[in-house]
Amino acid sequence: MSQRVDESPDARDRADAPDPQQLLTALSTEHFTLQGARSQTMSESSARASVYLVAVSSALVALGFIGQVSELGHVFFVFALTMLPTLYLLGVVTFIRLVECGAEDFRYGLAINRIRHYYQEVAGDRANLFLLSGHDDGSGVFANMGLPAEGRKPYFAFSTAIAVINSVVGGAAAALAIDVAVDPPIGLAAGMGGGVALVSIVGWIMYADRLLDKAALITPLFPSPPEGGTSPSSRGESAA
Repeated sequence: MSQRVDESPDARDRADAPDPQQLLTALSTEHFTLQGARSQTMSESSARASVYLVAVSSALVALGFIGQVSELGHVFFVFALTMLPTLYLLGVVTFIRLVECGAEDFRYGLAINRIRHYYQEVAGDRANLFLLSGHDDGSGVFANMGLPAEGRKPYFAFSTAIAVINSVVGGAAAALAIDVAVDPPIGLAAGMGGGVALVSIVGWIMYADRLLDKAALITPLFPSPPEGGTSPSSRGESAA
């Protein structure tokens, strides 16, 4: 006599459902991996920024020595117009990578918040023990950083400081090149160099903003509730 097998939809759903303990183990491992990746991006950002700032400091010292030796003559201008564009290129590469690291860190934050939301579901009524947000959108990530939800702009990031310093380097190189090429009044050369620096700053900040906007193009599974509202996924935050 053959044994009947329950093939109802509920039975099939139970068979296809993941094992809760295995899922929790997998998510915990992924959480640990994401934390390590975030730490690596921060270490890389610090190292790249330090290398660039040391290069700028060394270049300024070298320019001072060359200026004293050559008495701001031909040798000084050749050295400056060789070194400053190279330094600007190094700054561009550094800035772009810093912004990319910031975008990576943002996506890691989204992924961690999504996993934390599952932890909150497992915790049930004790979800109020979780201080950080479990919403996998920009507002949730910024809330965990102590930033306003609408404040995701790169204006006060360290990459912007690099962009400003590097743009000044580029503006100085442009001013020197103009001075050598057409020998205008010093004020005109400085003004044109300042204009180049300003255009460079605005252009690179706009680039950073676009790149961060692309990083945020992830459809959230657990979006933050409207301001002043609550949702089932926000029990931990609202009860704290």
